[in-house]
Amino acid sequence: MKIRGRIFTISNFLSFSRIIIVWPIAYYLMQNTAKGNMTAFILMLIGACTDFMDGYLARALNQQSDLGRIIDPIADKVSLGLLGIILTQTSGLPVWFLILIIARDLAILLLGLKMIAKQDSIPESNWSGKIAVTGIAVVVILYTLGLSPWREAALWITVFLLLYSIVNYFRRYLAFLQAQKI
Repeated sequence: MKIRGRIFTISNFLSFSRIIIVWPIAYYLMQNTAKGNMTAFILMLIGACTDFMDGYLARALNQQSDLGRIIDPIADKVSLGLLGIILTQTSGLPVWFLILIIARDLAILLLGLKMIAKQDSIPESNWSGKIAVTGIAVVVILYTLGLSPWREAALWITVFLLLYSIVNYFRRYLAFLQAQKI
């Protein structure tokens, strides 16, 4: 597979920056103090802004690229996975929720790799997936700040969003398979 589009763009830089900023966030979360959690929260907000801006700027500046389609979801998965692991240890995030997130991401990755191998292009994330990732981010923030009962409510809403996105990605894959038979 050949990566098409420019590599050195502001959008790709913003996506890469999320992989870098997750490490100080993790450091402050592991302190498990009010000050550390608030610092982590502020850094999470900065990361969330870069997540919004990378896609917006890619479209606005006509800088969409295959690398961006790869690095953006990887940055999400690395960030949310690492923070989820820490929050299961420090803030009571349920382990089963983290397993659901990881299982969903692995399924999407494997189906995406099959699609890439057959069509030599990188499929973009769909809206249900983006909304589910936003839900996960909200859950991470609420667990970071210890905001009960909001965090539990957000957790269950996000479970629904995750399951909905799994169904949508699976439907997309089935439609892809049907198109391949034509």
